[in-house]
Amino acid sequence: MNNLPGMPGKLLDDERRITPKITLNVEVTDGGVIRCRSGYKLKLAFSGPHSLWAGSVMLYVANGFLYRVEGLQATVLGAISGPPTRMNYEEIDNHVYISNPYWNANYDILADTMGTWGVPLPLVPDVTLVSGELPPGTYSLCYTNIVGGRLGGNGPLTQISWEGGSQGIRLNNLPSDGRCWITNPNGKTLFLATVVSGVISGQTINPLPSFMVTPPPPFNHFAQAFGRIWGISESKLLYSEPFQYEWFKVANYIPFIEEPNMVAPVDEGIFVNSLKSTWFLDGTSPVETGTSAGMSMRRIGDGAIPGTLTYAQMPGAVVGGGYEISRRQSQLPSPMWMGPNGFVVGTHTGHLVHLTEARLKVNPRNQGASICYVKDGIPRVITSLSGIQVNEDAELSSIFDLGILV
Repeated sequence: MNNLPGMPGKLLDDERRITPKITLNVEVTDGGVIRCRSGYKLKLAFSGPHSLWAGSVMLYVANGFLYRVEGLQATVLGAISGPPTRMNYEEIDNHVYISNPYWNANYDILADTMGTWGVPLPLVPDVTLVSGELPPGTYSLCYTNIVGGRLGGNGPLTQISWEGGSQGIRLNNLPSDGRCWITNPNGKTLFLATVVSGVISGQTINPLPSFMVTPPPPFNHFAQAFGRIWGISESKLLYSEPFQYEWFKVANYIPFIEEPNMVAPVDEGIFVNSLKSTWFLDGTSPVETGTSAGMSMRRIGDGAIPGTLTYAQMPGAVVGGGYEISRRQSQLPSPMWMGPNGFVVGTHTGHLVHLTEARLKVNPRNQGASICYVKDGIPRVITSLSGIQVNEDAELSSIFDLGILV
C-alpha cells in the first residue's frame, strides 16, 4: 500500500507499479498479490473478554476475573482488583507472572493455583529476654516469610541488647511459616537463627540471601531478559535480582524523564518507549560487574502506542530510516510496534527501522494491540488501534465505517 500524497496515478507508484492506495479486508501474498481475507470462525463465546494470552496455557480476563481456557472450557482462576485494564503476562519456569497497573499475581501452572507475585513481608519481631545460652551484646533480628517454598524479603529489623551473663530471646510473634534471622553479638550480618520452642538458642552459618528484598509493585508493562524481570512503574524501570523473579529492591531502578509504557528486550539491550520517545539501554546488566560495564542509555527516536508491541521475524535486507536489517539479524524475532508514523522495528543492535513511514499514513490513537502469526507459510502482523484518535483522516474513516470502498 501507499496512501501518501504525490503518487503519479490513482494506483501507480513512483516505479509505475500498481500499488493500492487503500485495501480493506484483504491478505497479501509473498509475491504482493492481494486476496480477499478468508474471515474467522467462532470457537468460544466469552462475555466482555480482553487480554487474551497463550503460552503453555491460555488465559484471558473478563468482568473482574482471570480465566484459563482448555479446549472449549473456560475456568475461573481468581478475582482481579482494580479497574478493567490491559493485562501483561510472562511465563518463566512453569509460572506465569501477571500484572496491570493496579494488580499483579503469580500463576503456578503445574499446581493450577494463583498466588501473590512475591512473598508478603512480615511484621517487626516482638521479643523478650528469657534464660538461655546467647552471650551478651547487641543483636539485630528480623523475620522472613516462606510461601510454597519461596523465600521472601525481611521485615523491619529490631534490636535487643544486654550486659552480664547469657540470655535467650523469645520470639512472641514468629509467623507459622516464618524464619528468624539474627546477627552475632555486636555484628551486622544476619544469619538463620536456631529456634527451639519459640526461643533463639543460636545461629547457623547460613546468611540471609533476601536482605532488603520486597515484592514488586503492579507494572504498566514488563518483560523478562538477561535473567531478570524488567517492569515499568510510573517513571521508573524496575529490575529484579538476577534469576530471582520475585525479588526486587527499592534502589534497583532506572529513572526516565517521561513515563514509559513499553519495554522490549533484544540480544544486546532493551528498548524502552514512552508516548513521545524511544530509548535504548545498551548492555545486559543494569550494574557494573566483572564482565559488564553496566548499561548506557540513549534516546533514539519517537515513542510508541501502548499495547502494539509484538515480535516478528523480519526478511533480510529490510531497509527503513537509513538502517538495514542484516540477514543474520533477520533470523531472530525482532520487536515491532506502532509509532506515530507507522510500524517500527527495533534491531538487536539497538537501531530503529521505520517500515512504513515513507509510504503509509496511519491515524495514531493512544492504545492498540498487535499479534504476529504465520499463515500459508507467510509471517503476518496485525495491529488494531483504539482509544483517542488525533489528526483524523476523513476519507479513511468513512471507508472503515462503511466497510466498503467507494
